[in-house]
Amino acid sequence: MIYRTVLERQWAVWFSECPVGRPRITRSRTLLNYRNTVNAAVKGFGPAAPTGLVDCNPVLPPVPNLEGKDVRANWNATALAFLGDSVWELYVRRHFFFPPGRLTTYYEGVTSQVRAETQETHYQLLLSGKFITEEEREILRWGRNAKVNVPPRFKASGKHAETYKHATAMECLAGYLYLTNPERLHALMDYLGLGGSSQQTNDNLLNTSAT
Repeated sequence: MIYRTVLERQWAVWFSECPVGRPRITRSRTLLNYRNTVNAAVKGFGPAAPTGLVDCNPVLPPVPNLEGKDVRANWNATALAFLGDSVWELYVRRHFFFPPGRLTTYYEGVTSQVRAETQETHYQLLLSGKFITEEEREILRWGRNAKVNVPPRFKASGKHAETYKHATAMECLAGYLYLTNPERLHALMDYLGLGGSSQQTNDNLLNTSAT
């Protein structure tokens, strides 16, 4: 089958992964009609995304086939942090992509959230609250204790290496959840305010303050 767009191809992948009805993809179907067909197919399957589209994994590509291998037994914490770094950044880039803005605005927003200092803030928030499970706390400890090369900017500025280790722990958790429980990963990122667009986050804050 020849797909007209990358998006259409990704939707085809989605249909092959999700346990719901799979409408036929035709070249003549418009984007609007395609969206309506998807909405009808997944009605009742999980919470609806803001656009009305529902995905087994709302942001990321399908999880790779690990051939039944246990994640912790076959990959170390730094390997998961390596993967989690890209997972985290994709969520952040998606978060700041709407509302439309200048490229510099996107860059500044993303940079503010992928910095180790900000990730450490999220780390402390998770540890001090009750949102994460004991298993997830253990993954954070595992990532925090991993042997990592601390970037020169931390040494040069006198900042403590713990900041970077806490950031690594967050990326380790992101990578682990992506591989083992993508839905939980999305719930975690939503809890941290990065699950939707920046406009949605601002609207939620306004609604909360109004009540």
